[in-house]
Amino acid sequence: MNTLLFTLREGILNLRRAPILSATSVAVMGLSLFVLGIFLLITVNLRTAITAVQKQVEVVVFLQPEFRDAELQSLDAFLREHPAVLQARFLTRDEALAEFRRELSDREYLLEALETNPLPDTFEVMLFDDWKTTDRIALFAEQVGGMAGVEEVKYGREWVGRLNRVIFVLVMVDLFLGAVVALSSLLVVANTVKLTLIARRDMIELMKMVGATVGVIRRPFVIEGILQGGLAAALAGVLLASLTGFLQGRVPEVVALSGSLLFAFFMFGAFLGGLGSLISLQGFLRKW
Repeated sequence: MNTLLFTLREGILNLRRAPILSATSVAVMGLSLFVLGIFLLITVNLRTAITAVQKQVEVVVFLQPEFRDAELQSLDAFLREHPAVLQARFLTRDEALAEFRRELSDREYLLEALETNPLPDTFEVMLFDDWKTTDRIALFAEQVGGMAGVEEVKYGREWVGRLNRVIFVLVMVDLFLGAVVALSSLLVVANTVKLTLIARRDMIELMKMVGATVGVIRRPFVIEGILQGGLAAALAGVLLASLTGFLQGRVPEVVALSGSLLFAFFMFGAFLGGLGSLISLQGFLRKW
């Protein structure tokens, strides 16, 4: 317990011994983490947009003009019991036309030339998200298309396939850029801590002269790195909150980072600070 308290005290004192250098280190780390935070903000909003687009994927089942009640009941039961179906809504041809008129809104005049209702009776089917892939929707459409009384099944085959390809590419780019930005942040932190070590070379030499072990020398600097990383993450969090507020004032759809993500971001900053210190210390002390 005494060793832990001594280490914490020394780590805090290291920050106070060179306030300008410590502030510079926090500022440099904070800017690096701010870049990482911008990437995280973009990622969250990208995922939100993708989820919103996925929710719009819908299957429409067109019925034959002369379907029988038994066929309708059988199809209705099949849809409601199918594991892919979140919701199934039956629309008569008159209801479908009325809804179409509402969707046209101020362009309803385009339907004035219609003498008869060209729309068939339909089922509008919403699927669970894990069924909204090209292969699974195609399988579901094939199963429904084989039911008695079904004329045609529409779900935008090309559009769904294109959406899934876009999602895959975006996730891969997301992971790659995340790794690059995180590695860059780690290198910035490590080099910043290295400058701190160089500035305190005399103190480290004095500690070795009085018999301090490598562990005793290392621990306060690791604590200092963790504190600097935490302060830098807090600085980056303030900048991110300001940026998010600025963007939301112009684009209300922008989603802010959740509290749990901000906490994880803070912990990640502290972790980077500690890890950067360890990396710098490993190479720095090995030379002696």
